Amino acid sequence: MIDHKDIELAQVKVIKAVLQKGRKYDNLAKNYRDYLKKLRAKKNLNDYIKTVAVKMFSNEETYTLRLENYHKRYADNDLCASLEELYELYYHIAKEENHKRSDDEIEQMLRAMSI
Repeated sequence: MIDHKDIELAQVKVIKAVLQKGRKYDNLAKNYRDYLKKLRAKKNLNDYIKTVAVKMFSNEETYTLRLENYHKRYADNDLCASLEELYELYYHIAKEENHKRSDDEIEQMLRAMSI
């Protein structure tokens, strides 16, 4: 199961890949640094990454579009690979959170809620 540590490591890889590209990409590095700081400041890190993942990737089309845009914008293989790794993690989390619940899962949730 993917957790906040996996996301943190992937964000650090993105930052390193961006910083290797020089001043032209400093703003991108700053953005990912800010994302990382925001993540680390949250009380429940895993809930936060789930929320972010679901907002980012409500379906496969949004995931595919984001990756296509990164491939067009950043020709560098290291940078694209690190971005792809990060967003693949978020996408897997979103898929887990967005899956359709079975009747059994719903019944278990209702029992847990004492309904």
